Amino acid sequence: MAVVLIYGLYLAIPLPGEKLARDYSQVILARDGSFLRVYLNSQEQWCLPPQLQTEIPDKLKTAVLTYEDQYFDRHWGVNPVAVVRAAYLNVKHQRVVSGGSTLTMQLARMILAQPRTLYNKFREVFLAMKIEAHYSKREILQEYLSHAPYGSNVRGYLAASYRFFGKEPKQLTWGEAATLAVLPNAPGMIFPSKNSDKLERKRNQLLKRMYELEIIDEETYELTLLERTPDEMLPFPLAAPHLTDRIHATHHRDIVETTIDTEIQYETNFFVQQHAAKMKEMGIRNACALVVDNRTGHVVSYVGSQDYHNLDQDEQGRVDGVVATRSSGSILKPFLYAAAIDEGIVLPQTLIKDVPTYFESFSPSNASETFQGVVPASTALIHSLNVPAVRLLNAYGVQKFYNMLEAAGVQSLFRHADDYGLPLILGGAEVSPWDMAQLYRGLAQGGRFARITYDPSEVLEPEQELVSEAATFLVLDELKELIRPGLEFYWKKYGDQRPLAWKTGTSYGHKDAWAVGTSPWWTVVVWVGNFDGESNKNLSGMASAGPLLFNIANILPEDSKELWFEEKAEDFVMVRICEETGFYVSSACPNTMEVKAPVHMRPMKVCPYHQRFFIDPSTGYAVCSRCWDGHQAAAGVLKFTPDINYYLRKNGVIVTEEPIHNPACRQLQEHGILQITYPVDRANIFLPKDFDGSHQPLIGRVATQFPDREMFWYVDDSFVSSSVSNPSMPLYLREGPHVLTVVDAEGNRDQVRFSVSRN
Repeated sequence: MAVVLIYGLYLAIPLPGEKLARDYSQVILARDGSFLRVYLNSQEQWCLPPQLQTEIPDKLKTAVLTYEDQYFDRHWGVNPVAVVRAAYLNVKHQRVVSGGSTLTMQLARMILAQPRTLYNKFREVFLAMKIEAHYSKREILQEYLSHAPYGSNVRGYLAASYRFFGKEPKQLTWGEAATLAVLPNAPGMIFPSKNSDKLERKRNQLLKRMYELEIIDEETYELTLLERTPDEMLPFPLAAPHLTDRIHATHHRDIVETTIDTEIQYETNFFVQQHAAKMKEMGIRNACALVVDNRTGHVVSYVGSQDYHNLDQDEQGRVDGVVATRSSGSILKPFLYAAAIDEGIVLPQTLIKDVPTYFESFSPSNASETFQGVVPASTALIHSLNVPAVRLLNAYGVQKFYNMLEAAGVQSLFRHADDYGLPLILGGAEVSPWDMAQLYRGLAQGGRFARITYDPSEVLEPEQELVSEAATFLVLDELKELIRPGLEFYWKKYGDQRPLAWKTGTSYGHKDAWAVGTSPWWTVVVWVGNFDGESNKNLSGMASAGPLLFNIANILPEDSKELWFEEKAEDFVMVRICEETGFYVSSACPNTMEVKAPVHMRPMKVCPYHQRFFIDPSTGYAVCSRCWDGHQAAAGVLKFTPDINYYLRKNGVIVTEEPIHNPACRQLQEHGILQITYPVDRANIFLPKDFDGSHQPLIGRVATQFPDREMFWYVDDSFVSSSVSNPSMPLYLREGPHVLTVVDAEGNRDQVRFSVSRN
């Protein structure tokens, strides 16, 4: 009686720690539940977490119980008949031919993990009975199959199914289920790629037994015998390896779900590899791409480099380009233009000066190294002109734009706004493709910015509106421009199908090539270059990154009913602007038009370029109150500054001549006729030595309304020379401060002060 009581107490005591260690491989899943990647556990084993499949497939369950423990559902942990039979056979053969262990006893052996001795056999028996007292048969079978050894470093039926057959356990055939049933019996001797003949014989013996027990019919039996046993172990899928490494380093859950779309991921990866192979011929070795679902903020494709597996020092395949910070080039410009529209600085039609411009020691230049004089804001954005962008940033404010970028999610701004200065808009700051995807998705969301994520369980913060929906619509509509130089083939291939707002950028020194596209559905970010920062003259956003952008955008599914952003009438108001300059109308503007502007846009200044003149109709001269005779008529004349007119003429534009004032007027005083464009006032200029050791001259430049007039050049009140129809003059100067004065034949003059230093 006491023995029974003690035994009962033993069974009643819970199993403190007497369970298999929960050391599983980390599994990272795509959004459809398929594997992106599986990592080895801490013991360098493949052992998948049982949560992946909570129900043992019927075929596998039947095969295992038929082979290991036919009476599993009837015994209480120990099968006395099996024990007696095993003892008889072992004595008869004078060696161990049968262990007599039930499946529960085998589970107990795995838990104890001790050498096979008679003493440990008794321990297994008692532990098996205790397991039966605390767990259901279903739980015991699940625990056993989830941790059973299958040879090499494969543990558990889930890992074995994928490693040996490349499929989920529920898809196993009878032959495959039988193979997995016999493997744990002797995993050290029999596993795929070793003793495959023995493995096949064992499997066929089990199939024959199941046929004799009428578990499978004759046809199934004969067909299954024809199946080959696996002769090698198959690798787990590997997709988005840079992202999975990022997750593995920061998440410690056994199963991590992601938002990656496997189809889009594989196709994006294909195009990145294909494009990188072409670029390699020009010495450009690296590329990466990111695709985001604009509706949810979920990352659906993440390609960190052209080849994760290439560990060559030049290729640097393990570098994750998606989170690496690079010079932004021109890709921040759309955000400045949108913000400037809300601020009332420009509309798409507004003219911006494109002339040599100097901000102390900083003088931006366009990529073409040419100037157009003035350009509409829309043209400046589409053609990515640098000078208008810098002038616009100067008008908007560096600090204000910096604050906007930070609020929108750019995390790589590690310096103060003043340290970046105006070059911020030309690539002076480093950004990552991840940050760029957040920014452009914000544009697609109508100026409402929020984080993007690869984690479907992450609760995203509320979107923050930083730009009006109307301003973003105007900018996106301009970025939809159909034809841009150099990409006609790719744009025609894509543009015939659906619209895309897109922008390219190239960093200073040709080190980074960007291309970003966005639509109501998707944002695609592409970066091409060299991870080590090596420059390459062949590198440009248009030619190097643009084709890859369109190849990726072309594979993305979209709803044909929502191809472009909705233009909401309540977000706009009609305003009247000058047809020639794009500013609010002044009394001098002869031609006007109505355009759409954001309803909450700040008031824009009136046209500064049209001036009212009084014209004597009999002579055509401009007159004033001191010389008119009462028959004058008012007229609005487009009067640009001399520097603008100089570059307009240089580009073949016919410039409106300012009416000549009545020569008979005693009070004739011409204003704004002549302007020194270089050097600028208060400039500090360094003059290097030439190849022969002499110091180079400073080339002074002048813009004038009357280029045929003779101009007289003076330095420090000393006459230098005169020029006609020549707006420049070489000036040989000593170190120190100077005063340059230019006077034309009519007495119009301009003067600047500057200083010179020499090496």
